[in-house]
Amino acid sequence: MNPSQFRLHATPCWRRLQLLALSLGCVACEVEWGGGRLALEDPSPPEPEPVVEGEAPPPPLPEAPLLYVVRLRPDGRALAAPTARITADSAGAVGLAALDLPSPIDDEYRQRFAATFFTAGRELALIAGGKRIGSLVLDEPAGAPPGCLAAAAAQAFLPPGAYVPAIGFGVPLNLAPAAVGRASVRDPTNRMVTFGPVLAEQLLRASGEQRPFLAQRMALEAVAGEDTVAVMAATYLINDSLAIVPPLRDAASLFFLARHEPTRGFVPVWREVRTYRTAEEKEAFAFFDWLELQGVRFDFVRRFDASSERLAASRAPEDWRDRLTLAQRELEWAESSACPVLTLVE
Repeated sequence: MNPSQFRLHATPCWRRLQLLALSLGCVACEVEWGGGRLALEDPSPPEPEPVVEGEAPPPPLPEAPLLYVVRLRPDGRALAAPTARITADSAGAVGLAALDLPSPIDDEYRQRFAATFFTAGRELALIAGGKRIGSLVLDEPAGAPPGCLAAAAAQAFLPPGAYVPAIGFGVPLNLAPAAVGRASVRDPTNRMVTFGPVLAEQLLRASGEQRPFLAQRMALEAVAGEDTVAVMAATYLINDSLAIVPPLRDAASLFFLARHEPTRGFVPVWREVRTYRTAEEKEAFAFFDWLELQGVRFDFVRRFDASSERLAASRAPEDWRDRLTLAQRELEWAESSACPVLTLVE
């Protein structure tokens, strides 16, 4: 075959390839030719997915890790309900933050939440009185009130013969406190019963209350976990009760934590005093439990007003293990009143 004959045969083939490329347009493909491979790539970006008018993305789930409140039965069966996010600031200090749940909570969100945070077989550290007392293994979501999250059914594992407290916390294993031990009964001692009213009157007078003698004790218990120091938590009220009801008339509430010092007796380290007249102003506290996360202590209280009972927490000062004087403290976290966690684990 001479050169002119080669050109006559080759030219139509190249034209056919050009026509093929033009007919493919922007579609990416590969063409085999004479033992070689020619790839045609689409240089344009992919077309975006069509957006349905008015369709919003699903609400995001909270960022882990989460803190769970746990209700325990004597046989170890339990209910665990998420109540807060465990956070860290730029310096690494641990804190608590709201879950930021949508309102209302629909079935689709509840299912996504359960698939993420209620994985069957997931193990949490079980905490009570500031100590890890065992493990909690999640099972499956339990029932939930309309518009609220479900709690998770679970099984607690404690040492044989250990006392099973009624309440506790579940935290991720990597955030469990270093102290390990057994839960103890929180019954007040005779010394607490004797000195509680004396301390209550002193604190009410120091806060300007003119009727400290009218204060009625509504709650008193030993704070478990500090084996070498006796600590009591107490609530005293004037013209009110620890219930979701309006006050009777001009009312006052006192909550305090006090540590015992051999030479001074019980010394208050945290107090909250409120005076109020109306249902909207009511605020009273009762001790719930405490928790230590990476060296930071949080004291949890049940906060009562005229319409709800919900958990709140205060961060203790860094020297809380040795402190024997009052410290300025704030309630830095409180759960939403929409679906209080204590109602989810009843």
